[in-house]
Formats: sequence, C-alpha cells, structure tokens
Amino acid sequence: MNISTSIGVWIAALCTIGLLSFFYKDNAWYKLVEYLYVGAAAGHAITLGWYNVRDLGIKPLSAGKMIYVLPILLGLMLYTRFSKSNAWVSRIPMGFLIGIGTGMAIRGTIGSQIVEQIRATLIAPNTINNVIIIIGVLTTMSYFFFSWEQKGVLGPAARIGRLVMMVTFGAAFGNTVMGRMSLLIARLQYLWGNWLGLIKV
Repeated sequence: MNISTSIGVWIAALCTIGLLSFFYKDNAWYKLVEYLYVGAAAGHAITLGWYNVRDLGIKPLSAGKMIYVLPILLGLMLYTRFSKSNAWVSRIPMGFLIGIGTGMAIRGTIGSQIVEQIRATLIAPNTINNVIIIIGVLTTMSYFFFSWEQKGVLGPAARIGRLVMMVTFGAAFGNTVMGRMSLLIARLQYLWGNWLGLIKV
C-alpha cells in the first residue's frame, strides 16, 4: 500500500468520501463538501465572467473596435433592473437575449430533432438493422395517429410502436444508469488507486 502524500489528492479524496457519505444519511461532512462545491462553482463562474468581459469587451475596445460599444451598453442596461424608476430599460437588452436565444434554440431543435431524425430514417431497407429502424419509426408514428380509430392494421402497428417506445425508454434509462455507474467507478478508482495506492491506475 502506497498512500499518496499530495495535499491535493487528500483534499479530493476527503471531498469524494464526504459526497459519498450522503448514501448513509444527510450529515455535516456532506453539507460542508456541498457548500465548498457550490462556492467553488460560483467563484469559477465569476472568474469566467470577468475573463469574458475583459477578452470580449475591454480588449477589443482598447484596440479601437468601437462596434463593441453596443453589446457593452446592452449589458450595462441590464443593471437598471435594480432601479425602480428605470427598471423598464432592462427590458430592451432582455428582449435581445430572449430573441437571440429563441432563434438559436429553434434552429438547433429543427436541425437536430427534425431534419437529422428524418435523414437518419430515410435509409435503404438492405440490412436487418435498417428494416428494424424503419418498422420502429413507422409503428411509433402510427401510435400517435389519432385521426382514425386504432383498428385493423393500425391497431397492431400502434401496439408494436408502443413496445418500441418502451424498449427505447428502457435503453435510455439503462444508458443513464451506466453513465452514473461509470462516474462512481472513476471515483472509486481515484480513492483506491491515486489516494490509497491499492490498485494501479
């Protein structure tokens, strides 16, 4: 056994044990580590915010790029929210933020969840995997087809579509569990390997 002598490894190991202690019950050690994590995240966010202001605002302005005055003014206008008489001014940059965010979200959603989904389904039925994908998509769509009563061909297709969705949700849940397990395994490897030296990592 070769225990680490690094103070950073010890701090990380003790914080990891503190977080894992929540499996037993809520305790003071867990809360301390939780507060440390939240505080470090807040400090990191403030530091990144300052770097963004410096690199994307102050430096371009000092280099003579006066076009950056407009986004800086819009950003400063957000702080009028703290004044009761001038709070309405903050609605102008907020409108820009909401509009730009909505436009980017719609573009990303249409591209990834509509266009790419359709493109991934338009495949030749030349392999068993492609046939399963095509049947799964068509039967799942038939499950949500409410214009006709689900009888005749539509009834079995809708039932198959429901089974396809159940399998898909199960696979997604299993993938989530596996992701969480891989994070836990990484932490245990850190404790047993990097900290205690019981295993090679």
